[in-house]
Amino acid sequence: MTISDDLLFEVAYDYYIKNVLQRDIAKKLGVSRVQVSKYLKMAIERKIVRIEVIPPRIPQKLEVEYDVLFQQKFGLKRLLLTTGHTNNQLLLQSLARKAWEYLSDLPNDLLNVGIGWGTTMFTLATYDFRVEKSKWNVLPLSGGTFKLSDKHFDSNFIAQNFADRLNARAIPVYFPFLMDDYEQKQQLQRAEEFRYVNSIWDKLDIVICSVGYSISRSPLFRQNVFDGSVLDRLEKLGIVGDVLTHYFDINGKIHDLDFMQKVNNITMEQYMKAKLKIVVAGGFHKIESIVGLLKGNLTDVLITDENTARNVIEYISDKNWR
Repeated sequence: MTISDDLLFEVAYDYYIKNVLQRDIAKKLGVSRVQVSKYLKMAIERKIVRIEVIPPRIPQKLEVEYDVLFQQKFGLKRLLLTTGHTNNQLLLQSLARKAWEYLSDLPNDLLNVGIGWGTTMFTLATYDFRVEKSKWNVLPLSGGTFKLSDKHFDSNFIAQNFADRLNARAIPVYFPFLMDDYEQKQQLQRAEEFRYVNSIWDKLDIVICSVGYSISRSPLFRQNVFDGSVLDRLEKLGIVGDVLTHYFDINGKIHDLDFMQKVNNITMEQYMKAKLKIVVAGGFHKIESIVGLLKGNLTDVLITDENTARNVIEYISDKNWR
């Protein structure tokens, strides 16, 4: 028996809008309460009902206070805060929503937008939010690799999903992230495919990405994209994080070692040339990486949570940094 959308709408309207009990709806329709429950589930599946859980808002006064404080201490152009969560998945969802709200206020002009990879960007790209930015061109900021089986590092998947939520054009990247040697990379750079993508990386209007934190836990090392000798060298340099696989220390100094000559991704020069650099990052585990990011003036806009912002200020206070 086919259940019509009209019937599902009637049941959903009674239950969600008029607050009629399921048993009373069942009595009205001459069906069981279990059947009413199935109707409500079907109404959600057919998108007749959309349930949205809105996170609590940060008091505007608090956000303004932190925004001014981060401008004074780090020269940050804009700080956006969301509520803190001990649950990492809830935190990521909250950060994604805040990022989308900020992006929705940006102009729908012809813009080149680059997006990074990782768990935060995956959450952003798959978050259920829609906004019309049909004139934007969206592309990944690195090549891909079969060695990273983690879905959070599928750069084309992230870019395509992000573009779909913007009704924008996605530009896929089909060349590899890591070459066998520098000569091979030079040969690739002469190919039309690379030159086209690289030309867009040269003139990015917006970059949106996150920061890596524990290099030893990074999939790039855990899945042997980079070998252990690279990890050892980075740890000796006191690396606290990376932005788009460009590694920095607690003072924000970038340490691009020779192994980067085999990597196909946006260069640090191209990243810094972008007109608007947005970093989305939060959580206690990212405190040092965010401090390094800010001290190196490696972002224009930071989207984080209130707990992380407070911990960053406490961290630099403990170190007596000005």
